[in-house]
Amino acid sequence: MNSISSSPAIFSSTFFVDSETSKFLSFFESYLSDLLDSIDQPIRDLAKHASLGGGKRIRPFLLYTCGNGKSSTEDLLKASAVIELIHVATLVHDDILDLANLRRGKATLHSKYGEHPAILLGDALFSFALELASEFPSTNICKIVSKATRRTCSGEIQQSFSKGDFSLTIEDYYSIIQDKTGELFNASCSIGSYLGGANENLIDLVGDFGTSLGLNYQIYDDLVDTFGDNSNFGKTLGTDFESGKVTLPFIILMKVLSKNERDSLKSSLNDNNFSSDFRCYLAELFKSHNIQESCIDELINRFNQSKLIASNIPNHVLSTRLLRFLETFNLKISSISEISEPNFLALK
Repeated sequence: MNSISSSPAIFSSTFFVDSETSKFLSFFESYLSDLLDSIDQPIRDLAKHASLGGGKRIRPFLLYTCGNGKSSTEDLLKASAVIELIHVATLVHDDILDLANLRRGKATLHSKYGEHPAILLGDALFSFALELASEFPSTNICKIVSKATRRTCSGEIQQSFSKGDFSLTIEDYYSIIQDKTGELFNASCSIGSYLGGANENLIDLVGDFGTSLGLNYQIYDDLVDTFGDNSNFGKTLGTDFESGKVTLPFIILMKVLSKNERDSLKSSLNDNNFSSDFRCYLAELFKSHNIQESCIDELINRFNQSKLIASNIPNHVLSTRLLRFLETFNLKISSISEISEPNFLALK
């Protein structure tokens, strides 16, 4: 459990990175801080609260790794900042939608400063990211980032429209999270590869890896929200359940229940029945139908697809680095297996 804590930590303490990558990520922290210092007040303080002091910087890691050391450090730092600012903006808005009070081990922006400033700060971060992207000589970076941002918002809107829809299929779920999370991972890998001078086929292939990895991360995050507990993950859990988001655990549960059980459960969920008795009942359903194990099996299946894509990347050095990174992600999967019950359901 401790290996995947979301409390502020150096990236390399959780994931394998070589010394050069570790050095780049350290540079990135300073670079991002300096960038945020250049923003006018009152945006600056809010932006620094949301962006600094936590997070594993997975997207900058992927961008740098896929750049394969063939692009200038300045370009890689700037592109990483573009991606990370967009990511942080989505988190700020996400936390408002989910009514989450904790992120990366500290108060969320809206819980500290209010919803209106948080919404506007998210908008400002999107704007700042696109301003940075426009500074590259080629418009390709801006195009990739703009598309990823639009698709990310599309995924969020799809998920918002699907709240409380317990007829949602696994295919629907994957379509949502591919846009919501996969697109920004894709952009991280594609931009890094583009800056590294890769040909179009390689850019597409590493982009596919990014999309696949993004799906893995969102599935993992959704499982943590159901089967994790706040003390180990540094953020508010159970928000999917309380906000009506239909994620993988509920989709699989609905498939195995009888019609009467499904109808009864849907009725309680749609009535926002969050009583302790209902939570315990729901926790027992998850346990008796082995939902946690089924979800992990699904995650492992998706994880193996990511491994296959990484194995097929013709650049041996890049392929090896991405496969090594996936080894550490496998530890995250193992950590979910160690959780004995859906804690937030049982203990609230």
